[in-house]
Amino acid sequence: MKTTHLIALIFLLTLTAGKVVSQDQPIYPTTIRTGHYYGLSKPLRDLPVITDDERKALEEREGKEDLNKWPNPTYPYAATALPQGPDPVWQNFHGEDRGFETDAIGVNFDGQSGRLDPTGCIGPNHYMQTINFIYAIYDRVGTLLAGPTALNLLFGAVPGSGCNDGDPIVLYDEQADRWLVAEFSLCGANDYMLIAISQTNDPTGAWHQYSFDVDDVPDYMKFGVWRDAYYMGTNTHAAGSDDCYAFERSKMLTGDPTAQMIGFDNPWRPGNSMGVQAAIPADNDWTFAPVGEPGIFLILNEDGAAGGSDQLWIMELAVNWTTPASSTFTRVQQLNVAAFTGDFGAGWDNIAQSGVAQELCAVSDIVMNAPQYINFGTHETIVLCHTVDVDNTDHAGIRWYELRRTTGNWTIRQQGSYAPDAHSRFMGSIHMNQYHEIGLGYSISSSTLFPGIRVCGQNALENALATGIMNVAEMTVVTGTVSQTGSNRWGDYTACFVDPVDDRTFWYTNMYFLTTTNARPRKICSFNVYPATIYVDQSVATSGNGTSAAPVKTVKEALNGAGNGTDLYIKGGTYDEVNPLFFPYEDMMLYKWGTSGNPVIK
Repeated sequence: MKTTHLIALIFLLTLTAGKVVSQDQPIYPTTIRTGHYYGLSKPLRDLPVITDDERKALEEREGKEDLNKWPNPTYPYAATALPQGPDPVWQNFHGEDRGFETDAIGVNFDGQSGRLDPTGCIGPNHYMQTINFIYAIYDRVGTLLAGPTALNLLFGAVPGSGCNDGDPIVLYDEQADRWLVAEFSLCGANDYMLIAISQTNDPTGAWHQYSFDVDDVPDYMKFGVWRDAYYMGTNTHAAGSDDCYAFERSKMLTGDPTAQMIGFDNPWRPGNSMGVQAAIPADNDWTFAPVGEPGIFLILNEDGAAGGSDQLWIMELAVNWTTPASSTFTRVQQLNVAAFTGDFGAGWDNIAQSGVAQELCAVSDIVMNAPQYINFGTHETIVLCHTVDVDNTDHAGIRWYELRRTTGNWTIRQQGSYAPDAHSRFMGSIHMNQYHEIGLGYSISSSTLFPGIRVCGQNALENALATGIMNVAEMTVVTGTVSQTGSNRWGDYTACFVDPVDDRTFWYTNMYFLTTTNARPRKICSFNVYPATIYVDQSVATSGNGTSAAPVKTVKEALNGAGNGTDLYIKGGTYDEVNPLFFPYEDMMLYKWGTSGNPVIK
């Protein structure tokens, strides 16, 4: 394609990104069932630790399932699919703003070792991590408090609990101050979703134990917390099978045995050429969505695989627990996004590693865990990400979006594809905190780099400008020292969440490979994308309030994400958090008066 044509195409895509396509007609539930309730578990701190033999048996069983987990993706429309060239929103440079000379990685410790599917969540006093078949609970500095224990023991004797089949999810329900853990059960005549809700905010204590009879093979399930339900989406290809669910949250929180499940057979699935296709529910952090607002599900349409245009489809599930049959599921928007491709070839050998021929599975063309919804009052926000090939050379990057709604429909506020150098980045997970800062974690690998873990972010000032740039410099969580052989599976998802204590710090878990064993430990870390503390030279001037202090940096240099929630005084004026360009910030100086006379940015 000629350069001028490519530029014109990029411009056109920019103009059309966020366009809204017509609303579809709602559908009604195909399944309404009451769950099986077994009662309270024993305190998790008292359950037996998994033995080495038990762990080995589970890993051997899972190893046989590594290859060909999903149908191979195909791309029948690749010849006409966009982009016919580089990703139009490709960030091919590193962010430079790391604030000041501080280490933004906080805690950083190894969690459990195993094969696949690392996920975990931070709560007020604990970090709970699950991998396939196993859970473990830590305090906030990494001390092991419970486990590692076989995950199915958490579910007691509910139907399906005799299996320990994995694909686990753990969430902290901040509005209820409770925890949710789920895994599927596939070994019996019926397939079940096992769900447990903690009795208190202490996950090492007792849990309410449920199972729900769901459609066959509820693969790759993901959960979202919402006011009126726990929502779940699954990778279920077969027509006539449910793949979007609601579970009766209010009853499950109290251990009510009459808690119901509603299932929908979602007709808005992209073409079967896509190897993984799941409508993933948004997870509501902090303040609930307005009363009556339906739960939100998101799914990608990749034009090379499914035809049409590269789009983000938004669905809504409006549940009615009084009259469940009147509940509805509807595709309400089709957002055109900047063109992307998830085409790494017709198979799952996608991402190069150093020193070996074995490649890793990118898990492209699906919204990664977990899309996050935030109600800021004046507006609503969703952030989400997925893996793309930025230049059609199997060079993976993280495509991410910030959606915003003030009234009416969702629009794309900003989007970008983060691939700042020749290495591939994949298995992303993204979250925004209450200060409009964004944290992004992912795996990294290439033909010259062993697989490792890194994080980056966007600070508040960059977010206010909606540039689509991850401007906070990349940080290394762990540097890989060996590549994986014998399997292309590199987990299926990772997990980034915001600390509910300060509503600001990001916590992330992902896996890497050891040199001395075949185990894959899960690193658990916390990180920030703002500077820690600034102390100024006390020798220069006296402020208007009589405190001796002097500025050290311009706003552009010193802010780096600190603005929201911080009193900033600029030459007698207060920093405008809504419109940071209100002042000519290149020339303005930054103050924050602390009680000791030192200007401090929290």
